[in-house]
Amino acid sequence: MLNASENEKSPTATLSGRVGSHADLAVEIRDLRKVYNMGEFSLEALCGVSFTIRRGEAVAIVGESGSGKSTLLHIVGALDSPTSGDVRVGGLNPFQGTDHQVSHFRNQHVGFVFQHNNLLPEFNALENVVMPGLISGKNATQVYRRAQALLERVGLGQRVAHYPGQLSGGEQQRVAIARALINEPVLLLADEPSGNLDSRNAANIHALFAELNRDLHTTLVIVTHNQDFAHTLPRRIEMRDGRIVADSAAAISSP
Repeated sequence: MLNASENEKSPTATLSGRVGSHADLAVEIRDLRKVYNMGEFSLEALCGVSFTIRRGEAVAIVGESGSGKSTLLHIVGALDSPTSGDVRVGGLNPFQGTDHQVSHFRNQHVGFVFQHNNLLPEFNALENVVMPGLISGKNATQVYRRAQALLERVGLGQRVAHYPGQLSGGEQQRVAIARALINEPVLLLADEPSGNLDSRNAANIHALFAELNRDLHTTLVIVTHNQDFAHTLPRRIEMRDGRIVADSAAAISSP
């Protein structure tokens, strides 16, 4: 283990693996288990889940409430830790580092879009988007240029100075997507990203995800209850009781 000063210079130095060590894989999950202990009782949320996702894939994770899909997404994004099993994102295992290294990993390698966009109301659209880039220590001028380009990409080039309260729900979610992409993450994770939107805005957000995957080759992992949306994505993983019960990638690859 590096000493404290070395950790500060290289936040991911002690994580297992290196980004690019498995260049074609964005996510590798092996025998993943998650148990929540609640006093005398325990809940096994994930029961030996295994799968891989290649860079540039777009994957929907579906299942009933309590199936384990959000728990899985949170562990892949290092928002929660597994009880056992192996997790690698871009070749790195985020759970073998310090808390500081795990935070750095999330900031650098994973973008998040949630049902609630979590925009900061006191900052305008551009300021909300640049924040993760500035936190990571990147050059401010370059971060602002990239943020402007991303907001234009998601159709908000004329709304950069507007505050969240001045934007529609669909526009706010577009800002959240741009923010998630500011650090050019290995993958973009989304948990019910259109759950709070009306059908028109939801359709626009779904189309935007498809565009990002098609044009920018962004790797997407999206938890959704919306079966229509899930079936527009090239791959669907269905979960039930903490297990994967169907994976369309396996069906496609079968003779």
